[in-house]
Amino acid sequence: MSGSGSGTPLDLLLEDAQILDVELLSYYSGWVGVRDGRFARVEEGRPSADIVARTRRSLNGARVLPGLIDSHMHIESSLVTPRRFAELALVHGTTTVLADPHEVANVAGAPGIRWMIEASRGLALRVFHAIPSCVPATEHSIEWTAHTIDAAALAKFTAEPDVLALGEMMDYQAVLAGSERHGALLAAARQAGLLLEGHIPTLSGEELSEYLSAGVTSDHTLTRPAKLREQLRKGCAVMLQWKSLTAENLASVMALPDRSRILLITDDIEPTLLLQGHLSSIVQRAVELGMPETEAVASATVRPARYLGLRHLGMIAPGYEADFLVSSGPGLWPPSEVYVAGELVAQDGEYCGPGAEAASGVGKEPGTGSAPPAAASLPPAAAPVPAQVNPDWFRFDVADGTHRVRTVVVETTQTTKTHIGERELQFKDGFPVLPAGDDIAVACVVARDESSYAVSLLEGSGFSGGAFASSFAHDSHNFLAVGSSVAALCAAGSRVCSAGGGVAVVAEPGSESGTESEAESRSAGTSAFCPLPVMGLLSDEPVAHVAQSLAQVEQALRARGVRHERPFLLFSLLSLSVSPLAKFSDRGIVDTEHRRVLGTFLAPAE
Repeated sequence: MSGSGSGTPLDLLLEDAQILDVELLSYYSGWVGVRDGRFARVEEGRPSADIVARTRRSLNGARVLPGLIDSHMHIESSLVTPRRFAELALVHGTTTVLADPHEVANVAGAPGIRWMIEASRGLALRVFHAIPSCVPATEHSIEWTAHTIDAAALAKFTAEPDVLALGEMMDYQAVLAGSERHGALLAAARQAGLLLEGHIPTLSGEELSEYLSAGVTSDHTLTRPAKLREQLRKGCAVMLQWKSLTAENLASVMALPDRSRILLITDDIEPTLLLQGHLSSIVQRAVELGMPETEAVASATVRPARYLGLRHLGMIAPGYEADFLVSSGPGLWPPSEVYVAGELVAQDGEYCGPGAEAASGVGKEPGTGSAPPAAASLPPAAAPVPAQVNPDWFRFDVADGTHRVRTVVVETTQTTKTHIGERELQFKDGFPVLPAGDDIAVACVVARDESSYAVSLLEGSGFSGGAFASSFAHDSHNFLAVGSSVAALCAAGSRVCSAGGGVAVVAEPGSESGTESEAESRSAGTSAFCPLPVMGLLSDEPVAHVAQSLAQVEQALRARGVRHERPFLLFSLLSLSVSPLAKFSDRGIVDTEHRRVLGTFLAPAE
């Protein structure tokens, strides 16, 4: 039978398309019809002339593929509010995300989670949520945080229709040790029918089995062929983010007889990278490394949809939500058109969905965007950043002389893996004498309520000749500073504290080259600053403005010797107490594998 069926017109008919079938992994020539936000027709060939459609046009051979689905990510890593994130993610073809708001949860608790959920509703982007499982990421004896998310807190959200999962269970050692709080969280999530997201950087063998037996369904941490094969064999979905996209891993994936549990994700994408692409960047990278285009798109559409239980998303098929992309250029990315529920939300690289008049930051001064929607206008009371800097934070309680110390050592320029090192270092007036050309800096973490702090040593980052300070420091987001002198650390820290949050890089006071104005030089020698006034984590400015500020921060870090491919990501993860193998907290150096805090000095100071 031809026609639109039952006499009801189609809202949209697109013909002469190359449609991507993510089930059979191939393209075919055909047409699609949309009615009431869903695909009503998906057919090969050409439509008959008598089909009635309100809008009908030819795509002239352009490709049509499902909207991308990011099954593990954190909106806060883009440093912007949900509406600002949505505006740009949609432009790049991401139409659905599962967001884990554990950055906001650490500084604002359950009210912060509620705020993120409400701020994500009513957007063109489909935002589902995972309720953070690790607030704090470990426990209060290892790091300070203002809030704790337990089973009682989880219960406040399990009935929400857009809550699908318990967020990544990062404290895998606590699960193995039989922690009562973590066990109760996992049990409550299972009872509520939620997915249980994993975080498994080092477990294998019986320890991996024990961890997965709690009901954990996925892992997104840095992987390798043997690791991903074992996890797949044990029923775990393997999520590949940028750092896991290697030729070796992709060759191993393509050798699998079944790739239905291989998912592509972003995890964390800074605003500078978000300007270039979102999940599309991960898809492109996978293709560059040998994954066929159809496979890569399937691992970013239908496969994550099925993993998340979103059976109505991820395919160009009758009855599915009409979330799709049209690519008319030589490549798939960026798409020329993006549709959500059959409505055009992005075209030719510009967001055109709800609130589009305030979406673009081009040509506007920071602070001139429209007011955020009511749900997002007033964040909950969050633990504030320290009001002012105390120089004593940056001094070691040690006598003058040479001492043997522990350091946290950055291993590579591609990953954020760090380990504990040892060396001898001379101290004078409570501060190390940093030899010229030596790759070492002071690192300090201060609890947001200033109840505790610890000063330690960072090695291998390349940083020298100034200081970095930030109120955005995974996952507790306490105040973090790295620098080469007390004066520089105070200067960078004062810029962050006086603004109520942000990221600052300064040159060594007195060493500025004169490129800044005299006023800026007098204001603590600020080289670059990215303001984050919303809870010290986010900005409600358009992504273009935030990206510009962060690009200046990263440029300033590189100018001071930082060699890492993603300098801000490296520094923001220096305090992630569950990331291998050593990190900083307000208690000291965290041995993440053994869940213990170590001091800087290997022997009592004389």
